[in-house]
Amino acid sequence: PTRRSSDLGQSQTAVSDEDEAAILESLVRQETKSLGSEIGSIRTFSSANVSRVSATRLKGLGFSLISPWDIEKGKTDHVINYVAIRNIRIREGTVTVNLSAVTEGRPCFAPAFSRERTFTYTFQKSANEWVGRLVKRSVPFPFSRSLATTP
Repeated sequence: PTRRSSDLGQSQTAVSDEDEAAILESLVRQETKSLGSEIGSIRTFSSANVSRVSATRLKGLGFSLISPWDIEKGKTDHVINYVAIRNIRIREGTVTVNLSAVTEGRPCFAPAFSRERTFTYTFQKSANEWVGRLVKRSVPFPFSRSLATTP
């Protein structure tokens, strides 16, 4: 997954590191304020797809960062929780952020597993700040129609 994208032929440009940091800070502040936070109590971000400016701001907000190497190493013997930024892109003044709340690893005496909930937020600049809203979330426990309708 890429942190930024740009498609030729469309009015789309890369998100600057400063804007990325402001957007992620706005997202974190929004999520940690609400009681039903989408990212829950997760206090760790994957460092993949996060700029140095964003990493510094996230640390200042009380979050830690974990490298992809440490994720791979940690999940072999433990269960780990982290937020992964999947993509940040801008098009016509609107920034879309795709992220996932991930839980994976190997609990004691159980097989390895991975569970991921994805979220999509959109942000627009209003005055001097980025204002965002959640536009899409994955279902926490997806069931097939036949299983859900069986008596």
